[in-house]
Formats: sequence, C-alpha cells, structure tokens
Amino acid sequence: MIAVALVLSLPSLFAPLVADEHLQASRWRDRRGGLVGFLGDCFVFASGDLAEGRERMEHLGTWWAAPDFRVAFWRPLSAATHALDLALWPGSAALMHAHTLLWLAALLASLAALFRRLLPPRAAILALALCAWDDARGGLLSWVANRHALIAAVFSVGALLAHDRWRRDGWRHGAWLGPLLFAAGLLSSEMALATTGLLFGHALWIDRDGPRARRLVRLAPYLLVVVAWQAIYSASGYGVSGSGGYVHPLHDPRGYLAQLPARALVLALGQLTPLASDFWPFYPPAARLVVVASAIALLLVVARVAWPRVASERSSRLWLLGAALAILPVAAAGPGDRNLVFVGIGASAALALLFDASVREAPSSRGARFVVGALAVFNLALAPVLLPLKCLANFNMERMRAEADKSVPRAPSVAGETLVVVSAATEGTIFFVWTQREAAGVPMPRGTRILSTGFGPTSVSRTDAVTLRVSPEGGFLAGEMQRLMRSPSQPFHVNDVVELSDMRATVVAITDGGRPRTVEFRFATPLESVGRRWMRGEGMGLVPWTPPAVGETVVVPAPL
Repeated sequence: MIAVALVLSLPSLFAPLVADEHLQASRWRDRRGGLVGFLGDCFVFASGDLAEGRERMEHLGTWWAAPDFRVAFWRPLSAATHALDLALWPGSAALMHAHTLLWLAALLASLAALFRRLLPPRAAILALALCAWDDARGGLLSWVANRHALIAAVFSVGALLAHDRWRRDGWRHGAWLGPLLFAAGLLSSEMALATTGLLFGHALWIDRDGPRARRLVRLAPYLLVVVAWQAIYSASGYGVSGSGGYVHPLHDPRGYLAQLPARALVLALGQLTPLASDFWPFYPPAARLVVVASAIALLLVVARVAWPRVASERSSRLWLLGAALAILPVAAAGPGDRNLVFVGIGASAALALLFDASVREAPSSRGARFVVGALAVFNLALAPVLLPLKCLANFNMERMRAEADKSVPRAPSVAGETLVVVSAATEGTIFFVWTQREAAGVPMPRGTRILSTGFGPTSVSRTDAVTLRVSPEGGFLAGEMQRLMRSPSQPFHVNDVVELSDMRATVVAITDGGRPRTVEFRFATPLESVGRRWMRGEGMGLVPWTPPAVGETVVVPAPL
C-alpha cells in the first residue's frame, strides 16, 4: 500500500515551486545570519516588527495591514530539510518533491507499525490504506513548503509508538524517547501539538496500568515539553497576530472561538468527503450556510450509524478523540486539506474500524448500509483517483501568478514606476509575483499601491486631481481571503488615516463590523503623473485601467 501511495503521488514531482518556496530560496541566498539564521527565519513571513511592517506596506501597498501583523513559525528541523534542498539541488523542483515523498514513505511506515499495535489486523490494513491514499494529502505534496506537516507527523507517530511500547511492553527507553520525539515534532511544526489528543486518549483507554489519575500523570513529560517549547517560541518572537487568516487561540481567543465552529465543520467535511475545505474562503454566504448544514448533517448521520458498530473496540475512542482534538490547532490556520495530516490519522483508524465491523456484520438497515457504502466510496474508491490530480494543485497557483506577471512589463524601466491596482481579488497573487521576481532578479516596480481587494465590483469616484473615493461592493475586507493581513478584532474607525510615502488613505465610512465601506485615497501628485501605472484585476491577471475624470464615478468590474 505504501508503494501504491508513492506511485499515486508521483505527479507531485512535476508541480512547480510557488510562493513560499521562492521566498525561502531568497533567504537561503542571503543567509545574513548564516545557517542558524536561516533555520530561524525560514518560516517567518511577517515578524510583527513595526519598521518591517512599514517597509512591507510601502512595497506592497497593503495599507489596511494591521500594525502588529505577524506570521512567524519556528520550525528549525523542517527548515533544515529545505536548507539541504537549497544546498544540493537548488534549481530542481522535482528533487525537492522527491525529498518530500521520502518523508511520506517514512510516515506511512510508522503508521503501519502504530496501526498494527492498536487495531485488529484487518482494520490496521484498512487504516493504512485510508491514510496512504487520502486525497487530502495531494495539496500538501504539491507544495514543498508544507513538508513540515509530514515531518512533524513522522516524529509524532514515533513518539506514540515509543510511549505505547513503554506502557504496554515495559520498554523503559520509551519513557524518555517518546517525549524526545514529540519535542522533535514540535521543532518541525506546531501541528505536532495535535499529538497530545492521541496521547491523552492512550492514557484513558489503552494504558490499563493503574488508576486513571496515575495514567494521566505519566503524560507529565509531554506537558513539560509543550510548556518549554511554547515559552521559547513566544520569547523568541514567533507566533501569529493581527491576521484574519491565522488566528492564535491564546492571543485572540475571541476571534479563534468565533471562527472555530465553521472551520472545524468544513475541515471534517474535507476529511470525510471529496469536497476540499480549501474552497471555503470562496463560497458566498448562502453557499456557506449550505456547506455548514451539510457538514452537521453528515457528522450526525455518521455518528448515529458508526458509534454502535465501533463502540465495543476500546481504541475507537482514542482515534475519535485524536481526530477531534487535532482539528483545534488546524482550525487556527484556516481551512485547507493540506493541514489535515493529524486529523486524517485518527479519522482513518476510526473509519477502518467501521468498515471492519461492517464486513463482519453488514448493517441491518438500508440507510446504514448506504452511509457506510458512501464513506467507503469516498475514501477507498474516489480518494486514490483524486490524489494524483490534487498533487498538481499548485499548477493553478502558478498559472494565476504567471498571468499576473505577464501583465506587468519586465523592462528595466519598470523599476522607476509605481504600480497602482485599483481593485484585485486578493493581494496574494501580486505578492507571489514580486516574490518570484525578486528571487529571479527580474525588474519590478519600485512600489505597489493596492487600493481595494474583493470578489465584487467596486465604485470609484474622483473628487479632484489627486483624490479617489473607493467603495467595494460589501465593503473592504469582506471575506477571509481579504483578511489575511488584518483581523476583524482590529476594526477601523471613521477618519482613521494611513500614511504612505506618496499616498494617504482616509476611512470615510465603515460597516457595522468596523470594516471600511468607503476610503479616500489622496496621492501626492496628479493621478496621471508619469511613473504611475494604473491597473485592475481581471481573471487571473491585471489589465490597464484609467482613472475617471474629476467629478466622475465609474464601476470597476469584479476581478473574478
């Protein structure tokens, strides 16, 4: 099954490098802090430093970004694998993807050993097949920078194996090796925190030596690892803040709890069905209600059908708890199937127990047979078909970047211009263009000014020679895709002003939620001044745009 999984994943070898990979390549070439500096900065996308934030705002023109915007992850062990890539085969995306596949093979081999220990024989085989052929891994395998999730899972599964051998076989080395491997998982990715749910479940239902309180106390070394890791993580300036995409449960508990129910349901739907959770940010409000209602209905039906059939197997509680608790850290990063590695471990084992029980004794009702059959089709028939296709997911991102890149000249003269984008779907595509151009040494504008982002049309009025009033349909920052750089917990107020070197943005009106409804942009020179290139988003790229005459109002078409 592992060999089949690797064959199904081979299309990932043809996926291009995108976004984060180009940023990491630039940092490897600079290496101002040497190798140690690269290991610390490899996954720092925004440090939260005010001066750096101002520089980024001048460069990208994202005037709405939170002053404390920070997305900085401490993943030194994963960073070391990228350092290896960039040192040995810096120009080969295929070899970088092949490196990732080695970690996938290591994870599946570890899971095979874990499932053999904790599941009945046939269920262990089914669980490995469900994990190995899970189409949710496709997006992860197409994106080299997401390798950290696989590495963290390898170490975390190793920790579970060591802990289980200590508790049930009396292997004393597991008492210290388990926490050590868990620490390695955390140093690979914060996603390793999801391991705690499986450890907790193991103490409750698998480890039968002594009273429950004593079994839980044996997890103290893992708790100490988490406390030490979090202390160093925070003291070193890592973490997230000011973002509406990444929401830290400790720094912004209200924001996290507000997002958790919908994100958890969408992630569960992505794990159990072919419907990828990645589409969530693009759904209009009505579609979101349908998706959430569908997820609730699916989980209730599956629970009603599955629980009576798996309740007799003690380990079922372990896997269900592990999958449920694994969603909590994943929800902080937002919906995305590539983040479902740890959720998939618990879910695959639980589904395997359900399928195994159904083989031994077929469900009596037609409805129950339909539910079990649908889950089997989704996860054992469709998943391996979709996996190779999803391994090419980053081609879409690269296609969007390439279309946007073609829109802006590459001639040296462009370095003397400022690009002003009146409306775009998100700032992400433009950011990816500049990241790749910088990595390749291709000329790019000296600065960018993105006035608004969103999926709808935008009303633009010109009040004088240097001023535009911009009102996107639904207001600014209307969706999750537009809130990456500013959290809803940091609302705007009327007359808020953001000053850039050649432009001042003034909030004229706001929505009930504190999002700007209308913003006035006043430039230092007339809008038609030489050296200013006006464009708007259209499809996957940008097209030229001409500001209206003084006193005129125009509607800019929706970017998508």
